[in-house]
Order: sequence, then structure tokens, then C-alpha cells
Amino acid sequence: MIRNSLSAINKISMDDKLAAIFFLFISISISFFMYSGEVTRNFFYIITYIAIIYFIFITLKKEKKIHFYLFSWIVFALGLSKLLWVMLTTNEQYPLIAYHYQISGKRLILAAFVLYAIEHNLHKWKLSILTLRIGVTIMTLLFIVISVSHIIFYLKTGERIKINSDAPTSGAYTFTIFSLLLMYSLKYYVLKHYRLACLIVMTMTFAVLAATETRSAIMLFVLFSAGSVILDFAKSSHTSKIIYGFAIGGLILAGAISGHPYYNRVLDRIDNLQTEITSYNQGDRNTSVGARFSMWRAGIDVFKQHPLGQSADSRNALASTFINQHEGGNPEAIRNLQFHLHNDIIDTLSLQGIFGGIIMLLFFAVLLLYPFKLVPKGYEFLLLSVPVIYFSQGDTQFYNRESPYFVVLVFGYLLMLRMCHRISSEKK
Repeated sequence: MIRNSLSAINKISMDDKLAAIFFLFISISISFFMYSGEVTRNFFYIITYIAIIYFIFITLKKEKKIHFYLFSWIVFALGLSKLLWVMLTTNEQYPLIAYHYQISGKRLILAAFVLYAIEHNLHKWKLSILTLRIGVTIMTLLFIVISVSHIIFYLKTGERIKINSDAPTSGAYTFTIFSLLLMYSLKYYVLKHYRLACLIVMTMTFAVLAATETRSAIMLFVLFSAGSVILDFAKSSHTSKIIYGFAIGGLILAGAISGHPYYNRVLDRIDNLQTEITSYNQGDRNTSVGARFSMWRAGIDVFKQHPLGQSADSRNALASTFINQHEGGNPEAIRNLQFHLHNDIIDTLSLQGIFGGIIMLLFFAVLLLYPFKLVPKGYEFLLLSVPVIYFSQGDTQFYNRESPYFVVLVFGYLLMLRMCHRISSEKK
């Protein structure tokens, strides 16, 4: 039996073996992202080293030319812009900011090689359904482990959970994308009868996001979930509609009965959103939302003074002066200056200047629009681009050392799904 298995493996082409390695390593890195940073980074670095060796081989020996793949090169440029800023500035008072951008820049450059290999072989590599299902199974198991463990922790302690991150918000952002990715994979590539599995994933995601108490993630996931359920319900048969309707009704009823530890605090935080905006307009700026408004105004002001960029030391000194003079010395905003300005575009403009800002804007534009040119009907890429762009307007995804390469790996994963035959959901 072992001999037959080895013989079958030997018959697989080198291209298909590479495709399987890339897909499984990417799947493992994505799956462990919110469980074990060490595991996810190790698999990420291994696949980047393979991708770099592959790039050198095909460029110098096989094809002897470098291809232009828009997304790969914009990711490379984004990483390079961050590294160059670190090298060209001195950040003695705020070395943490420089350190984060140095690591995120390096990892974006490495991730660009992975993406280059995938884009180069988009119509050449083929994934077997077995390889794909192994990858999705790993994702499903890690999703269950992460969800159950954090829900139990929240029920025991009542504390906002941090999903393998420094803050509840950053964990909630990546978990939202992870959940959407898993449901899409289950529906279109793994399960013929996917509805119950996707409803369970959806319910567990709501519970986890509620435990993070992250308003932006909860509201976005509600919109995605409601839209997908309504669309799927409209397309299903009469019998499926009845079963589906009862399942949804049962889950809503169960949530209403047993969800007291969650929804009171979540609803309070959502209600506070309008209160905080009103308070800011009335001069009380020391709130979560008020701090963001203060930092955004300060970031735009310091960019106007240094449109070509500046160090974190210079940026924070000028921003502090602006907040003290024009924002009532907002203490929450001053406290957060040591990290970032809670907006990727403004944070980039305030540090890396107009050229860094243009690259950041191009990255968002390519992330949102390019997939529809790269692959036919690439609507699934909206599951990544919309959350990333949305979260980046109220927080920073590309200051974080981990999130940038996670985003690129998810993009690569969605591309690689196209290398396997999709299960038709139209006939279910």
C-alpha cells in the first residue's frame, strides 16, 4: 500500500506538487494565525523561502525575465516604502513605531514573492480536491478550537477577549476575515450541503466577535451575513427554504434566550457610538471615537507641514502640539500617539509622506478592483478587500507586524482556490 501511494505521488507533476505545498502551507499559516504566532510565522517563512528560490530559478535559469504582476509588485512596493522610511529616519523616542513598520515591511516584501509564484502559475498549477479539502479541514478545526476556547474564557471571566493579539480589535478584524473565508470555502469547494455548517460557523463568529466587543467588526459581519443569507435563501428550493428558515429561526431564538452575557454589553457599546460622536461635537473628546477624530485631524495637519515624510519623533511632537492647541489636549488621543493614528492612510501620510500615501492608496485600489481583471467574476475577493479597507479607516492594519502578511496570504489562498474545480451551488 505504501509503495502504491509513493508511486501515485511520483506520478504527480512537479507543478502540481508545488501547488499542493503552497496551498497547504498557506492554509496552515492562515489557520494558526489567531492561535499560535510561532506556527503561523514558521510556515509563512518556509513558503517565502521556497517562493524566493522558485523566483530565482525561473527568472535566472528558466525564463530569464521578470514578469509584471500588478498585485505582487504593489505589495512589494508597499513593503519597500515602509523599510525605506525606517532606514531614512531616526526614531529615538518612539522606536516601537519604527520597529513595527520595519517588520511589517519586511514581511510584505517576502509575501510578494509568494504571490508572484501564484500569479505566475494561475493557469498552470492544478489543485486536487483532496489537497483542497485537507486545507479547509485544517481551517475548520482551528476555527472551532479558537472559537470554543475564547467563548469559554469570556463566559468565565466576562473580559473582552484578545485573539492572539495585543488588542481585542485587531483580533476581531482578522477573525472576521477568517470566518468569511472559511464559509466561502465550505460552500463553494467542499460541501454540497453546506448550509448547516455555514450557519454554525456564522453563529460561532457572532459569539466570538461579541466577546471582543469590537463594534466595527460586529456591524460589518452582520451586513455580510444578512446579505449572504438573504441571497442564498432566495436561490434555494421550496423545501430548502422551509428547512433553512426553521434552522435560522431556531438559532435566533437560542441566541435570544442564551445570549444575555453578550448582547447587553454589545448593544451598549453600539449605542455609545452615537453618544461619543455627540460628545465630541460638544467638546468632550476623551472617548474612543473622539480620540480617533483628534488623531486624524492632527495627522492631516502634520502631513501638511511635512508632505515628504518625517520621523515618528517629529510627527508625534507636532501632533501633540496640535491636539493640545485644537483638541483640548485630548488625553486618549495623546496616549495613542505612541502607537499609530488609527487610520492607515493618515498614518502613512503623516510618516512616509505623499509617496508612501500614494502607494497605500494604490494598494487599496488594486485590492478592491484588480481581482475582477485577474480572474473572471472575482466577487469572492470582496470578502477580503471590503473588510481590510473598512477596518483600515478606523484602525491600522499595516502598522501591525502580523496583519499585512495575513492579508496577502488570504489573497493568495483565494487565487489558489481557482486552481481547483468548484462545486456548483446552483443545483443544490
